[in-house]
Amino acid sequence: MKKKILYLTRLNPYDLKSWSGLSYFILKSLSKNYKIITVGPLSNRIRIFYLLKRFLLSKLNIKFDIDRPILVSKDFAKQIEKKISNIQYDAVVTSEPYLLSYLNLVKPIFIYTDFLFSTLYKNYYSHLKISKSTLKEGNYCELRALKKSKKIFLTSQYAIKDASKFYKISKKKFKFIPFGANLNPIPSKNKVFEIIKKKNFKICNLITSGVHWERKGIAKAIEVVNEINKKGIKAKLYVVGIQSVKNLNNLKNLKVIRFLDKNDKNDLKIYINLLKKMHFNLLFSKAEAYGLVNIEASAFGLYSITNDVGGISGAIRNNVNGFRFKKNKKPSLIADYIIRIFNDKNKFIMKSFSSRNLFDQKYDWNIISDSLRKSIK
Repeated sequence: MKKKILYLTRLNPYDLKSWSGLSYFILKSLSKNYKIITVGPLSNRIRIFYLLKRFLLSKLNIKFDIDRPILVSKDFAKQIEKKISNIQYDAVVTSEPYLLSYLNLVKPIFIYTDFLFSTLYKNYYSHLKISKSTLKEGNYCELRALKKSKKIFLTSQYAIKDASKFYKISKKKFKFIPFGANLNPIPSKNKVFEIIKKKNFKICNLITSGVHWERKGIAKAIEVVNEINKKGIKAKLYVVGIQSVKNLNNLKNLKVIRFLDKNDKNDLKIYINLLKKMHFNLLFSKAEAYGLVNIEASAFGLYSITNDVGGISGAIRNNVNGFRFKKNKKPSLIADYIIRIFNDKNKFIMKSFSSRNLFDQKYDWNIISDSLRKSIK
């Protein structure tokens, strides 16, 4: 008989637009070995009262996080306790630590996420003024949750080192478990290998994805592709998801694809067909917790070229499924690196095969499911 796990989430875990669909795939992964009882989505009845404060502080260029006040965490705890009062279960899993801060549970608690609060704010919002109450209450709630947990699964060694140091928690309490690709279906390895062998080398097709132009480093991706063309290799960049920048379609060597909703079968098909057509994946983020698109790229045998920032190292292994360049690396030198691989068909195929092989070994949700089972036992 399968053990029962409570999965706590504020959002709808079955919506693939919610947290890039990660909650759905985590649930699916856990369900292979456990009976899952989903607790969520939760009501935002207290959280909404902080919207006005966030709005007013934003006018002063101060970031205020409406998920982090102690009262919000306490209210979520009340909602959860009410929902689970008559439920028998064996363990608890969540990706949102603040839901745990004021929960009184006797069963083992496991956290599975990419960045913890301190690392998140250091990487994503260091350029902003942060509300003192957000930092104080956010870190306080996070620490309460971490102390209650039996094990904390993070998606990069960088995130583990940073969180352990900041919260003064032994590294033994942490474990590296990556996220898999948020795509379904994923072609078999043999099918992907056939696609790789049949690729046309008349033009080098590259893809970059993201809604946020600045943070995702789209401008640098465009520079790199322009450099490839200057050096005599015809190349085209496909930008997926960007909506806020005008006149992009007028730029040479560029094709803009609208935001693609993975809940929509047609949009998902468009995205998968794009991945099949590409030669490389680019992601020059200025800040990144993990870089899920790199895993999706690896599933289709795409070698990823990225900035070495944040938790990217959890998704990209240098010279295996991609290469992480220092953030200040010149686009012309990155272009040279791509050209050397593209011009040597055997090397290109070897890199592509290597990317898919690593996906099957480390980033397939079935492999991750087994890692979770062994750690939650």
